[in-house]
Amino acid sequence: MLPKFIKYFFVSIIFLSCKKNKDLVVPYSEASYKAIISLDWSSPKFTVPAGVHVTPIIGMIHSKDTSLWIPGKIASPGLEDVAEVGNNIKMNAELDAILLKNKALSKFAIPAPGVTSSVETNFTFNTNYSYISFASMIAPSPDWFMGIHDVTLFDGKIWLNDVTLNIMVYDAGTEEGDVFGYNNPGTNPRLNIGLLTPSNASVLANGNTVIAAIGTIRFVKN
Repeated sequence: MLPKFIKYFFVSIIFLSCKKNKDLVVPYSEASYKAIISLDWSSPKFTVPAGVHVTPIIGMIHSKDTSLWIPGKIASPGLEDVAEVGNNIKMNAELDAILLKNKALSKFAIPAPGVTSSVETNFTFNTNYSYISFASMIAPSPDWFMGIHDVTLFDGKIWLNDVTLNIMVYDAGTEEGDVFGYNNPGTNPRLNIGLLTPSNASVLANGNTVIAAIGTIRFVKN
């Protein structure tokens, strides 16, 4: 049996080692990325109605303790306006409020790409603000939008070099209708944001059993 003072010595070493790891601070760094957003709203993956388009892509670079929207949660007034009519005014105000709380590094609005084309832009992140979220209405529709949420390009140690993500389509849960159109009755009570499915968007599904990704976003580290 080890003498007490030796046992206490080993316990102290383990405690100090754990405390050191817990308090480890990730060195500050920055990273810039080229982002390529490519859409493919085409048949036979989807039904393609007359007047098909998406609205400008609005979002932010932010910290891990805030969000623009979250599946399973109620849409904010800003997201509701984006999803229903493609209006960014309220979401801009929500982004400004997040910026004032120092929970976002920047906000952005990217011109809408064509539904079968691409658009490129550049983003700058740092280790305090390594997350990105955005939303854009798919139109015409009741309250359907495409986007990504709370995506980080920093894995805790390094910045990722080349990442491609699917852009999915969501139901904001704020307006009724399985139609390509606007001015539908409001959902009462409101539902949580959720992935769009053929059961609530058969006009978009085009007979498919799932609703595919409407596009991709590729991040390439500069």
